[in-house]
Amino acid sequence: MEFKSGATQETEKTIFLSRIVFSVSTIALLVTLILLRLVQLQIYDSDKYKLRSMNNTIRTHSLPATRGLIYDRNNQVLAENQPVFQLEMIPEQIEDVEQTLNRLIDLEIIEARKLDRIKDNIRKNYQFKSIVLNNRLTERQMAVFANNRTGFKGVDIKARLSRHYPKKEIVAHALGYVGTISSMDYSVFDPSIYTGQEQIGKTSIERDYERLLHGKPGNEEVLVNVRGRVMESLGKKPFSPGSNLILTLDTKLQEIAYEAMKDKKGAVVGIDPSNGEILILVSTPSYDPNLLSRGMTRSEYKVFETNKDKPLFNRAIAGQYPPGSVIKPMLGLAGLHLGFIDPTKYEPCDGAFLLPDYSRPFKDWRMHGPVNLKEAIQASCDVYFYKTAIKMGIDNMSDFLSKFNLGSPTEIDIGQEKVGIVPNPSWKKNNFKSKENQSWYKGETVITGIGQGYMLTTPLQLAFATSMIANKGKSYKPHLVKGITDSGLNKTEYIEPVMVNYLDDIDLNHWEIIHMGMKAVINQKGGTAYGMFDNNYPLAGKTGSSQIYSTEKTKGDNVPEEFQDHGLFIGFAPPDNPKIALAIIVENGISGRTAAAPVAKKILDVF
Repeated sequence: MEFKSGATQETEKTIFLSRIVFSVSTIALLVTLILLRLVQLQIYDSDKYKLRSMNNTIRTHSLPATRGLIYDRNNQVLAENQPVFQLEMIPEQIEDVEQTLNRLIDLEIIEARKLDRIKDNIRKNYQFKSIVLNNRLTERQMAVFANNRTGFKGVDIKARLSRHYPKKEIVAHALGYVGTISSMDYSVFDPSIYTGQEQIGKTSIERDYERLLHGKPGNEEVLVNVRGRVMESLGKKPFSPGSNLILTLDTKLQEIAYEAMKDKKGAVVGIDPSNGEILILVSTPSYDPNLLSRGMTRSEYKVFETNKDKPLFNRAIAGQYPPGSVIKPMLGLAGLHLGFIDPTKYEPCDGAFLLPDYSRPFKDWRMHGPVNLKEAIQASCDVYFYKTAIKMGIDNMSDFLSKFNLGSPTEIDIGQEKVGIVPNPSWKKNNFKSKENQSWYKGETVITGIGQGYMLTTPLQLAFATSMIANKGKSYKPHLVKGITDSGLNKTEYIEPVMVNYLDDIDLNHWEIIHMGMKAVINQKGGTAYGMFDNNYPLAGKTGSSQIYSTEKTKGDNVPEEFQDHGLFIGFAPPDNPKIALAIIVENGISGRTAAAPVAKKILDVF
């Protein structure tokens, strides 16, 4: 048996007593905290919780985030937010929604023509989220509502921010516009970050950068009386504003391009060849995005949509046109690279080209006499390129043009881009149902050599291809956003250029020959744009016209406008250190020289 000493027993007793004291103290502290919490709940906060238990008089309201602003490359505002007063309703707080809406119509506070859209929004609305009844109240409407507000529980005037586009039509197709959130929008974007009161991007930059521009909503807990009026704020979580965007657009150049095109149908695209930044993106006719952002009825929107001139259609990225003669520099380069063209050799041109077994000749626009490649580009000799097309064959042409991204998306950072067509026998077989139409004929190869036939390109694709010619094979992904500014951190992240292709296997001498031909178009007598530009700045270019119909009925002076040829121009400046590559198309402009080149001149005169 082991006996403990007295000292050891005394130590254990002390430890035991200490543990008891600690346990009792801990329990006492916990009891004290519980009692203090009960005092707080039952005495200090009792009024608050009594109110909360009375008919749900405490509501949580969403606080819409402030939408990010949009600037051009020189920090000029392109899209801003202006304060407006809106009339909003929470349907769950209203006994008879139909009667309430009809009373508001009788008071001329909301418009009867918008009733169907309001009802549609109510059906799709999330619980206890506001519905906008009128997104821009007049002073008179606010006064009328203020005099009658006691009869409108669940309806209130709210101060909001509404999108405004100070440049209106000038940048409409680049920016897009915002509008009321639809059920389709909710299927694309997270509905939990929308309050139902704000607008959402519908097209272009506003749509494709919606997640950055929108921000994150906050919320506020408020005390509401029996009439639905807010009596007191009980606390709020602030919203996070959307990011600001800095675009690559140069507003000055954009304005000049728009003014030159506003009475025409067509498009202008200008790209910086060194980085893919889009300096100009114009489509005409255009529209005022402010009209759409303020809200339209279906019938009003239908007027825009069914307009025969298609002002909502973005011709710059989605218009598909035969490129005509502006394709000749690329096909000339293909012939040099693949060994089908000797640049020193002269080919005769008597104004027409005849294929064996074809009864009708392929005509040139005039007789040129003997020309080499440089002169064929300079004077736009069709016969030279008819012959080149037959030598190369359609597959070689198709493969080489694809290197310039023709027939493929450029992957610009806004949606709805079309890809055009670079035709070949397999394409025809896949796109024609009847077997007799699936065969590829030599005559189709001939007209492809001058950018006609099935070939289609967009103005954006032509500007991109022109930037590749200017850059001697290097190409950068075209983009409209230059930088993104986090509003919370006030820090801007700039977009790095992305090289997407480099045709480094092509002899530099071949590029130089093409450049010489394009400079001669502008600067040498016999060039198709000779005399159209001032000689005080260097420029390389190519004019073109593309036929819509080739029947004899469309020839002559009395051709209806819709049947007249399109006028095109591509060019880059300065040739030795390119800063801009342009593509311009004027629908039914007849000639690239007289319709499109003057537009380029107005832009380059101030560039």
